[in-house]
Amino acid sequence: MREVRKGTLIGLIAVAIVGVVATGGVIVARAYADRPVVDSVSPAPGKATNGESPIRVVVRSPDQVKSARITIDGTDVSTTATRTAVGYEVPMPKLVDGPHRVAIDIVSSDILGDTSSYAWTFLADGTAPTLATTAPDEWSTSAAIIGVTEPNTVVTTTWDGGSAQSTSDPAGRFQLVPGVPDGATPVSIVATDAAGNATREAHVLKVDSARPTVKLGGADGWVRDTARPTIYAFVGSASPTKVVAKVNGQDAQVKPMSIGYTIETSTLPQGTSTVSLFITNALGKTTTRTKKVNVDSTEKLTNDLTLAPGARGADVARLTRRLKVQRFWKGKPSWTYNARVIAAVKAFQRKSQLPTDGIARPELLARTAGKIVVIEHLFKLNLYLDGKLFKQYPIAVGQSAYPTPTGNFVITEKIENPTWTPPNSPWAAGLEPVPPGADNPLGTRWIGTSAPLVGIHGTPSDWSIGSAASHGCVRMHISDVEDLFPHVTVGMPVEIKP
Repeated sequence: MREVRKGTLIGLIAVAIVGVVATGGVIVARAYADRPVVDSVSPAPGKATNGESPIRVVVRSPDQVKSARITIDGTDVSTTATRTAVGYEVPMPKLVDGPHRVAIDIVSSDILGDTSSYAWTFLADGTAPTLATTAPDEWSTSAAIIGVTEPNTVVTTTWDGGSAQSTSDPAGRFQLVPGVPDGATPVSIVATDAAGNATREAHVLKVDSARPTVKLGGADGWVRDTARPTIYAFVGSASPTKVVAKVNGQDAQVKPMSIGYTIETSTLPQGTSTVSLFITNALGKTTTRTKKVNVDSTEKLTNDLTLAPGARGADVARLTRRLKVQRFWKGKPSWTYNARVIAAVKAFQRKSQLPTDGIARPELLARTAGKIVVIEHLFKLNLYLDGKLFKQYPIAVGQSAYPTPTGNFVITEKIENPTWTPPNSPWAAGLEPVPPGADNPLGTRWIGTSAPLVGIHGTPSDWSIGSAASHGCVRMHISDVEDLFPHVTVGMPVEIKP
């Protein structure tokens, strides 16, 4: 009985000893597993920092830390460290650019009381990256930005409404194509290196990817109130433009206004004119627009007008009557400046050695405004004005020995109160010049023609009118030649018929 009890006691003691040992092992194992060690650090190993952020150490089981010793490049900085809920934070000292080593030794407050150590190296970089860009300051069709910075640097471009980003290659080269709209857009370009250092540039990207748009207005339909209508041009362009206007091939004045331009024409011909507008943007892209302008501002035909194809009305009818007198038109007058009128005008221009373009300009109108027709055998001078017989005058013509030449001539000069100079002719041999006065053989008016030594003039010998009595000239009563004189213009055709 006693032996059994003794054995049982020994067994119980042994069991108790084993339990204590096992419990201690569990406690030791748990203490080791929960001991404070470094979980993470910042700056991370091998990474760069610009020194703006502190050094941070995150510790597992921070409540088990009894003490910690922190060194940077061997210098103890523990006294500057601040204990946080998750570890320690050390203000970043001023460091030279390059690698730096941080070490931390943590003493545990648990039953083991052991020390864990951790060390790592980071890079200090307080120098901003270089940045050189070729962002275009002039107008361009695209907003491409090409540049060079440090290798593997993030380059960001921002503008109102968007951003674009790129990373430089190992050589530091980068390219960005920001999607800015057409126009002048301010942008910021920022190069940020791995340490967080940044370099900034500001640019204005000037993009114009399209041709100018143009809309012409004004002078629609037939313009009847003026021969100098104003044309309006409404121009759309992202970049500045140069505007050139031409009217019928001639330069016209362009004036800017708040929403476009006005093209101020000179006096346009009666009929159809062509206004051409050439708008060139800053990149040399040109848009061309044309507009037909029809003018019918007068029915009166004056010699300072210009009539062009498309004209219509009484002025065109008078032109064709004039051409009829000049023998370049047959039949009834035309009230529209059509192909037949163009052909007649060209024919007269060729005969008169004028530019053959079919447009009746002032010189042509002056030449057709009037005509003198001399009919020798009737001893009559007919004056035609504006295509109609204006007046008929009696005349004298050359005698048989000195006949008045026949053919087509023009007026070359007009002289009031002329001096008579003897011509180089046998009949005038020995005669002296005669000054103006009652005895002057030319009377008071001389109208010279392109026929050699032949003119139209007055004569004091009224008895000779109605006969062949002159030395080749056409004589008139003095009162008649004075009446004729103001209606005659230099260049007016003169036709002398037998």
